[in-house]
Amino acid sequence: MSRCRRNALALMLSLCLLPAIAAADVDPAFNEAVQAASDQVARGDSLGAAIAYERLLADPRLETLEPEPRSEVWARAAIAAGLQGDDTLADDRLRRALEINPDYADARVMLANRQLSLNQLDAAADNMIRAIGDGKDAPTLEEDQVWFISMHLRKDPARRQALLQALFDHHWKPHGVEPSWYWVDLAELQVASGQLDRVAATLERVDEPLPLIQLRSDKRFDRFIQRGDRRFDPLAAAQRHIDRLRVETMLSPGLNEAAVTLANALLVSGQADEVVGMTRSLGEFAAQAQSLPEPEEARLVGMMLNARARAFWQLGSSDDAIQTQQLAVRMAAPDNDVEQRLRLASGYTALHRPALARQTLKDIGELSVHGEGLSQLVQLHAAQQLADAAAQQRARDALGALRAEGPGYTMLGLVTDHRLDEAAAVLAERLADPQERGTALLELQQLRERPEQPGDKDFLASWKQFKARADVIAATEKVGHLDGYPLYAQ
Repeated sequence: MSRCRRNALALMLSLCLLPAIAAADVDPAFNEAVQAASDQVARGDSLGAAIAYERLLADPRLETLEPEPRSEVWARAAIAAGLQGDDTLADDRLRRALEINPDYADARVMLANRQLSLNQLDAAADNMIRAIGDGKDAPTLEEDQVWFISMHLRKDPARRQALLQALFDHHWKPHGVEPSWYWVDLAELQVASGQLDRVAATLERVDEPLPLIQLRSDKRFDRFIQRGDRRFDPLAAAQRHIDRLRVETMLSPGLNEAAVTLANALLVSGQADEVVGMTRSLGEFAAQAQSLPEPEEARLVGMMLNARARAFWQLGSSDDAIQTQQLAVRMAAPDNDVEQRLRLASGYTALHRPALARQTLKDIGELSVHGEGLSQLVQLHAAQQLADAAAQQRARDALGALRAEGPGYTMLGLVTDHRLDEAAAVLAERLADPQERGTALLELQQLRERPEQPGDKDFLASWKQFKARADVIAATEKVGHLDGYPLYAQ
């Protein structure tokens, strides 16, 4: 959740760069004082800004402003309090800003992000949906913020659809990249709610290979997908996606979200050699670094090193993959290294090094459902490799407890345990769930896989047996299609 808080802070700081609040019939000196306080925040003088805003809020001239500029002063004062570490005061000022102007979209986004950081997900969802609707432009929201809320709202499809539809209508494109997976989710919700007239427009903005494979695998979309049309060909879409990202990285060179997205797109297409080449200097830098970068840069470094490690796995260079993933863990910000540690632990079990996998996951902290599912699968693999019956049972129990929120992990745990009848029952439940079906169908498609490692053999044999079962095939073909594609999964 820490990154969500940083993003909220970035939004807050962006407000400080706005021009001075100008209001008719207000002392120009007051407007100058407001801008001066904002400038202090921008310069990093948080103490000076805090003092300045205390004075501004007590100044009777504030009440002479119209609601919109008056609300903005309170929001900027909330920023100053937050930078001083006084979250309670920041929250109070933010709520006061919204009392004055309930339609202040940026302030409502700040409040939603604050609630998200406190795990107040229902309140955050309500404020995020309203903020998007109140805003005139595309909302300033990071993808991980939306992901947390969207996953939380799976139990409430109507509100989840309202969130995603609002984002779609306001042309939300985080870092300039169309968020195809969210539009697939939106299309599924539109079909389930009977809003079939909206589906075609939603699918027009899905042009990445894996989301298209999921759509092609799902019979609900047969009427919308022309399977022989190049527009819906995953291989053609993979190249279009890469071409768009190459242009984006040329326009915005350096280590950024576009570069990370390009590396991942290349990996889906199996162009691992190019990813190794484009990340070579970063790998050398990380190996020699004596200190961590700033948190946001560290996050990007960790993500790019993840991609470099995946490239080595695809190429069969397991030693290079592990060494790179170790660097990814070391270089990522300490409060944002969960994905790197999960990938490293999984790599250790693939190489049949279960003790190292356990050590990597030790004290990993609070996890999302997704993180908990991956963690427990690794724990189950490690316990099996160590013949640790007690640890196996703990992992089984934890995976079973995820059945309502993360049934895919429950199913994979059962496959790992060779309990294929039970795994087939979970698959049937997933295929019957409108919000889970697409993900389950995608998992069952035949995609390229990295070279098999010693610790993978048992699971892969069980997975192959599971997919070949007559009941699994029959259940799948009732609602979907089974196809193969020369592409890698994420």
